[in-house]
Amino acid sequence: MTNQKYLFAIKNRIIQSKLDEEMRNYIKGLEGEIFIKCILDEYPDLHYLYNYQINHKNRVQIDFLIVTDDALLHFEIKHYSGDYTIKDGQLMNEFGNMFYTPFQQLRRANHELNFLISHFKINKPVQSYLIFTNPKFTLKGSIPSQFNILLPTELHKFQYMFKNQNTQENLRILRLFQREYKDFSHIYKNNNRVPMSCLIPGLKCPKCKSMNTIVNEDCKKNLTCRKCDFKDVRQNIYLFNLLELYICLGESFTLSEAQEWCDVENKHTIRRVCEKYFNSTNKNPKKYFTISKGK
Repeated sequence: MTNQKYLFAIKNRIIQSKLDEEMRNYIKGLEGEIFIKCILDEYPDLHYLYNYQINHKNRVQIDFLIVTDDALLHFEIKHYSGDYTIKDGQLMNEFGNMFYTPFQQLRRANHELNFLISHFKINKPVQSYLIFTNPKFTLKGSIPSQFNILLPTELHKFQYMFKNQNTQENLRILRLFQREYKDFSHIYKNNNRVPMSCLIPGLKCPKCKSMNTIVNEDCKKNLTCRKCDFKDVRQNIYLFNLLELYICLGESFTLSEAQEWCDVENKHTIRRVCEKYFNSTNKNPKKYFTISKGK
């Protein structure tokens, strides 16, 4: 599962009042990362790693590592909103709360990357950037000279940063870093997943992504969204929503969970979709449905 797929799956389903602050911050961060990823994907043949994890001197997670002709660009993404000030080399919000993590993350990741550059004998510098993506973010105060910071109004500068004429050499360097990737999922397993109790069940429109706007009449083969007029056969709309169920759960689901997720009384079509498009495993007394890897 990619972060992008997960963010799209929970879109418009989140019950904000049920989320704790840590989960709200995680979702905000995910939104910022996906925003930057969509920008990077617009550049043809740009070689980068997303959610890159290494562990040599320290265990660090790097939002983006981009290989260009002139440098290795390291991006740390923050989707903060509100008024912030730099004070004593740290971020402080309008309520007087200090945020040490962003600059610490930048320093630790920069140190690890420089270690690998030396190890691989790569003749390119690391340029680390703290990037703020939320248009509702403002920053006051002098930026410390040892840090590169890009504000939401400065993201147009990307077009001047991604020199990529030596495509094959940049790809070779990227693959060196790929081999050093360490998977931390066993350490942080499911820590960053919205509880199912905080998600709204019901049919989501595959086109406009609105919740519970699908007119679900048992006698009709085709279902229509009353908001955007999207129309499709019932099975396809159920399939779209069941794929989102699998992504949100992060594991296999039962027929009763599928029926509850789609919020439909008649489970016969739900069963047909599950049996046609998903792999199943019998664990008496229930059958569990899953999708193949890479789906």
